[in-house]
Amino acid sequence: MADFSTAIRKLEFDKVLDRLQQLVASGPARELAAHLSPMTDHQLIELELRRVSEAKELLIVEGTVPLDGIKDILPALKRASIENHVLNNRELLEIASTLRASRTLASFINKRQKNYPHLATFLAQLYSDKVIEYNILECIDEDGHIRDSASKDLLRIRHEMISSAETLRKRLASILKRVSEKDLLQEEIVTTRDGRMVVPVKTEYKKQVPGFIHSSSASGATVFIEPAETLDLNNALTELHLSEQREIANILANLTTQVREIQPHLEPMLVTLSTLDLLFAKAKHSIEILGNPPRISDKMVVHLFQARHPVLLQRHRREEVVPLDVEMGESVRTLVISGPNAGGKSVAMKCVGLLSLCAQSGLHIPAAPESELGVFESIFVDIGDEQSIEDDLSSYSSHLLRMRDVLAGANPQSLVLLDEIGAGTDPAEGGALAASILSELTQRGAMTIATTHHGMLKAFAHETSFVSNASMEFDQETFKPTYRFRFGVPGSSYALELAKRLELPPTVIEHARELVGDEKIKLENLLAELERQTQEYRSQIKEVSAERDKLNSLVKAYELKTKNLKEESKVLRKQAVDEAKDIVQGAQALIERSVKEIRESSAEKKTVQTARQNIQEFHKKIEILTATEQSTPPEELEVGDLVRVKNSPQEGELVELKPPSGTVLFGNARLKVRLETLVKVKGGKGSTIDSAASPLYTPEGKTEIDLRGMLGDEAVPQVERFLDDALVSGLHRVDIIHGKGTGALRKRIGEFLKTYPHIKSYRLGEWNEGGAGVTVVELD
Repeated sequence: MADFSTAIRKLEFDKVLDRLQQLVASGPARELAAHLSPMTDHQLIELELRRVSEAKELLIVEGTVPLDGIKDILPALKRASIENHVLNNRELLEIASTLRASRTLASFINKRQKNYPHLATFLAQLYSDKVIEYNILECIDEDGHIRDSASKDLLRIRHEMISSAETLRKRLASILKRVSEKDLLQEEIVTTRDGRMVVPVKTEYKKQVPGFIHSSSASGATVFIEPAETLDLNNALTELHLSEQREIANILANLTTQVREIQPHLEPMLVTLSTLDLLFAKAKHSIEILGNPPRISDKMVVHLFQARHPVLLQRHRREEVVPLDVEMGESVRTLVISGPNAGGKSVAMKCVGLLSLCAQSGLHIPAAPESELGVFESIFVDIGDEQSIEDDLSSYSSHLLRMRDVLAGANPQSLVLLDEIGAGTDPAEGGALAASILSELTQRGAMTIATTHHGMLKAFAHETSFVSNASMEFDQETFKPTYRFRFGVPGSSYALELAKRLELPPTVIEHARELVGDEKIKLENLLAELERQTQEYRSQIKEVSAERDKLNSLVKAYELKTKNLKEESKVLRKQAVDEAKDIVQGAQALIERSVKEIRESSAEKKTVQTARQNIQEFHKKIEILTATEQSTPPEELEVGDLVRVKNSPQEGELVELKPPSGTVLFGNARLKVRLETLVKVKGGKGSTIDSAASPLYTPEGKTEIDLRGMLGDEAVPQVERFLDDALVSGLHRVDIIHGKGTGALRKRIGEFLKTYPHIKSYRLGEWNEGGAGVTVVELD
């Protein structure tokens, strides 16, 4: 198994483990968390990450998981395996508690196994035995005391003990009363010594109270005497106590035997419970850090997006921790990070190493879900100063010793993290040695991240294949680090700028610039200018992104309003159709009512005028409703066009055009309509109108009716309807054609005309009007 102990210590993985130990619910799981270490098997890592994801989802959905009651019963189980060894009350109670926890958790997961298949694989190891759990809890209460009901014999013995103790107390009370009258007692109480009831007697009177002296007080002023007359009662109570202890021992032995029989199932059960407890602690940790499972790659890659340092998240709010984007793989094997002191170089490097440890330990990482990591078989870390006076090691010597170990073990499956490589010695020689070490590690294919201030290493990273520069951003205006990671760009150390900001003497700073030399100054200025331009471009990109987001919001708002307007249009159209239907139905009802009144009543001219007035008022109402609508420019219409009123399916022919109004023929009804309310119907002229399609009953207003060929009973209803229509249409004269024939039809029509109330006069037609074959009627 790979040794990650140095990396765990140097990268502060132990602080992540400390947090996990706080999140577990049981002691055994806490022990597992303390010794959690990275794995190197791809499949095991992916399986663990999926299990944590399921546990996290379950916690989010359910809010909690039943993990209470898990105890560290392993030592008790080992003792139970020893023949004739009897477990004590507390050990048995903890076993029962753990059995109950296993049963409860198994039931909880079993009900949800369809949604959480990876957690369901643990069900087989979650052993439960209700009988033994029940037996233990029936014998031992929650405080660890043996219940009276643990056995019949124990119940009997304890009843006898109560009875004997009560008898003994009464006897001692009488003795106390008798002795106290003689002033022989130190106190008038009954106490116990060595499990036997005694009375406190003054030392000088001890011979006056017959009995057995058990002890005396520290001062010697009091002796505790068991009176002779209660000796037998005390002996009997002592025997009952011994019987109780023997019975309790039998009960515990019996329970221990039952536990011993299921011991092979209990140890795997405890391991499974501890594993699940740790899984849910990992899930809680993921919820805390807003973590995600990284993709585990078969290749050696580091693709981290929006990654944050887990330990920093324990100390700071999430928005205070600057995220990190790092991409390393086939094209970049070595990363050289430069920049000012306290700018975050080491933190960025340690973040990569720590997140790799977390992922390989089955922990979600605080990074975007598209992040991807390879599996490292070894992680080498050289961070910090480990000089030793005792071992005669300087800082640089200790670094060289670690470099020796790195070069001895690094391979393509290694992650190497080197902080301030080449520091601590002559800059030229130290930089050259550092470049040589990085070149060797790159050729081996190891994934390497190094931090430095050496300008030589920045040039080396720029010129060498599979090696790239990176830096930590520095604010040009405030001269403070922003902790933003920039890939592909070297960083300046800003030593002289920081000295100026900290108000070192200007002469000293200028002299330092002279000593550095023009070429160095030019390089640093170039890096600073590059930093300034990068920040400016980033600011512009941020502004463009904000404008783009604003535009997208406006587009979405426009689309939403368009959709709402379409919906409102549909609603308004439906309302208009409903109103049109109501108007048509009202008009039809009015006309039918008017005709009925004219037909059935014997009303005179006034009734007809009233009916006409009602119809005119109804037309006025329609015109008022039409006038309230928003006017729109009328279409270009011509006489003879097929038209319809807006929001109405009724079609008619435009027969007269007198702007701003026109006359439309709907069936046989002529209506005056404002042109702005008319819509031209495509496809044809008015001659195509089917009057039968109109649901509105309108009088035809014909001036003659032909009855020839009809019988009298058949013709009379036709004549009646004809005359009604003529009245409503305002006609004053009509012709009834009945023919000459036998004169029977003419006679029958004449009889009917005598009964019709609205006839002024009637006569046979003149020679030029049809003669005796026509009756001319004048209406009142």
